Amino acid sequence: MLRQAAIKLSAPLAASVTRHAASRTARTALHHAARTLHTSRTQLFASTGRQLQQIGQDKPSLGSIGSLPTVQLTKDHDIVISAAGASKDTTLNPIWLRDNCPCHECIHPSTRQKLHASSQIPLDIHATSFKATPQGLELTWSKGLEDVGDWEDPKKGQPGHQSVYSWDMVLGSYGSSPQQHRSETRMNHPPVLWDEKLMTEKVLWLDYKEYSETEEGLLKALKHLQDYGLVFVRGVPTEDQEVVKVAERIGHLRETFYGRTWDVKSVPDAKNIAYTNLNLGLHMDLLYFEAPPGLQLLHSLENSVPGGTSIFMDSFKAVQLLKEEHPEDYEILTKTSTTFHYRNGDHHLHFNRPTIALDPYNDTLTVNYAPPFQGPLELATTEEMKAFYKALKNFAGYIERPDLQYRHTMRPGECMIFANRRVLHARTAFDPTKGKRHLKGCYVDLDMFRDKYRTTLQAKLEAKF
Repeated sequence: MLRQAAIKLSAPLAASVTRHAASRTARTALHHAARTLHTSRTQLFASTGRQLQQIGQDKPSLGSIGSLPTVQLTKDHDIVISAAGASKDTTLNPIWLRDNCPCHECIHPSTRQKLHASSQIPLDIHATSFKATPQGLELTWSKGLEDVGDWEDPKKGQPGHQSVYSWDMVLGSYGSSPQQHRSETRMNHPPVLWDEKLMTEKVLWLDYKEYSETEEGLLKALKHLQDYGLVFVRGVPTEDQEVVKVAERIGHLRETFYGRTWDVKSVPDAKNIAYTNLNLGLHMDLLYFEAPPGLQLLHSLENSVPGGTSIFMDSFKAVQLLKEEHPEDYEILTKTSTTFHYRNGDHHLHFNRPTIALDPYNDTLTVNYAPPFQGPLELATTEEMKAFYKALKNFAGYIERPDLQYRHTMRPGECMIFANRRVLHARTAFDPTKGKRHLKGCYVDLDMFRDKYRTTLQAKLEAKF
C-alpha cells in the first residue's frame, strides 16, 4: 500500500516555483538547440520518412506543474513522484538516491567528486521521512554508510543523513528515461544529417577574429560542429603554426608519431598517401589507433596548383540510407570486424573495429571507413567474407554519390575543422609542377571538444557572455 504526502503550495512558494521554471525553460531551450556529433541507434535510424525526434519532449517542467509534486513511498521503499502535467510518475530507487546525494558531505564542494563509494550504501537503506519543498525533494535516511574507515568522518556511518534533491534532478534527466538523462547531462541530441544541397545552404564560414576573440563566435563554431561536423574559418594568418591557435581554442592538441602538427604536401618517398599528389579517396584518419582523434584541422598555407579540391561526406547519412534500403548489409557491417593497420618504417599499428560501431552505453554511433589503411580481413569463413564485401560495396555506393558530397578548394588563410569520426574527407589529385599546395594539420581529441562545447554552452546558459 502507498503512503502519500500531498502538500499545498502557498502564493510565495508558487512565485518561487514560477521563477525556477522560467530559468529552467531557458536552459532547456538551449539544450534542445544542441545536437551531437554522435547519436543513438534508436534516434538516428528511424523508419523511412520519419523525422529525427528531439529527446525528452515529454519531460515535465515545474512551469507546467503549477504545484509541488506529490511524493509517495511503496512497500519496497521506492520513491514515487507524481507531478501535474507529467505523462507518467517518476519512480526512484532509494539506494540510487542515497548514492547520488548532492550535499557537501557526499560531493566535495571544490573538486565536485564523490566522497564515498557506491559499495558503501547499505542494500536495505530506505527513507524514514520525506518532504516536498520548492528547493526539491528532502529525504532522511535509515542507515549510514558501511565500511567507514578511520580516515573518514565516523558520523557518516550513523543513520539520519539528510539529502535534498532539486526537482531538476529527480524530475529531469536523472529521474526520467536513460535517453532523457543522456540528452540533458551529455547534450546528446541527434545531428543534422546532410547532403550536398543542405551543406551548401548551411555551411558555416567564420571570421578568424570572431572565432578567436569572442565566446559567441566560439560557441557558434562548436554548435555547428555538433550539428553538421564541419566548419570553416577564414582569414587565418598563413603562418606555419597558426593552426595550433585555431585548435587550442577548442582543446589540447593530440600528438602522434606524425608530430604535434604535420605538413600535407607532395614529398618524395612519402610514408603516407596524403603526402603525395595522388587522388585521395574519402576516408577517416588514424583508424589503426586504439582511440582515433575526434577532430581534424587543416589550414591552407599555399594552394596555387590545379586540382587538390577537398571533398566531404556525412557518413551518418550513408549509414541511415544503408539501414533503410539494405538492412541486412547494415547488420553485417555492425558485426563484422574490419582490420585497419599502418606498417611502414619504424611503426606497426593494428586495430580491428566494425565499419559501423554502435555504443549503447554512451548512446553513440561511430563510422570506421579508411580504404587506404584497411588491412586483410580476419574472418573464419569464405561465406562471411562474401557477405562483408557485398555489404561494404553497398555502403561505399552511398559514400561515393556526388549528391551526398560537399566540395571546396581551400585557399590560403582558410582552415577547415571537421569531425574525424563522422565526416569523411578526400582530395582530388593535383599537379605539383604547376604551383604549390601546402596544408598544415593537427588533431584534437573528441573529449576535448565535448568538454569545451559543454562548458561554453553552460556559460551561455548562465549568461556569462
